[in-house]
Amino acid sequence: MTPTTEVPTVGTRDHPPLRTVVQVELSRLRHGFLAWYTVLAPIVIAIPLYLGSLFSPEGASGQTWQTFSNVTLEFWGVLVPMTAGLAATLSVRADQDAWRMLLSYAVPRWRYFAGKFGALAVLGLVSSTVLAAVLAAGALLNGTLAASIGVVLAAAYLPWVAGLASTALALLVAVRWGFGPGITVGVAGLLCGALTADKVFWYLIPVAWPMRVILPIAGIGPNGIALPAGSPLADHGAIPVALGLSAVLTALLLLLGGAHMNRKEI
Repeated sequence: MTPTTEVPTVGTRDHPPLRTVVQVELSRLRHGFLAWYTVLAPIVIAIPLYLGSLFSPEGASGQTWQTFSNVTLEFWGVLVPMTAGLAATLSVRADQDAWRMLLSYAVPRWRYFAGKFGALAVLGLVSSTVLAAVLAAGALLNGTLAASIGVVLAAAYLPWVAGLASTALALLVAVRWGFGPGITVGVAGLLCGALTADKVFWYLIPVAWPMRVILPIAGIGPNGIALPAGSPLADHGAIPVALGLSAVLTALLLLLGGAHMNRKEI
């Protein structure tokens, strides 16, 4: 028999699994500034704060863990949305040349946007895991690990979920409008996370959601000071609201980002 050669059909499209696209994005992000930032940011924040808490008046009175965890989580609440803006913008900027080639392939373009979001979400998860490990180490050194592990895990991972909307927002802004506006989302997260998380309209500010989740978990205000008894900020009912809002907005932003990528010119 004469061997036959299959001729690609005009208009045929490739549909790589989204997991594969995410893995490719991660392989490109594992080297360079973002990879180091992901791992080192929680450590760089936590170690000096632990040493400061250890030698503080509160530490001398046996409250090292409370002081360390409160101040660390205060910083983390504003770092989550700031990091979302920074990571998304730098990632998109680094991919400008690559996307000119990738967009010419017969691959649904929305997968590139979703894959990049997935990779950035994984980096955030890694950073949250490092934070959990550092907080757990601090609790262990103070003999409070068993009593504090629930707070440690909740304070590390729930703000990550609440911050996914900030990641999707920063990614869409960076892809649509470029470097400056993308960085602006991160700066807004740094400021608004601390200034609006304790306001009654916090649910209208996506970048405030990670901090709003942290407040009742850690029992602190945006300034890192323990909440007084009966404070409305200690109400855990805000947590599922923030997580639900983040899930809905993330899905909406992914749809908008995918639609933009489908129309994007090479």
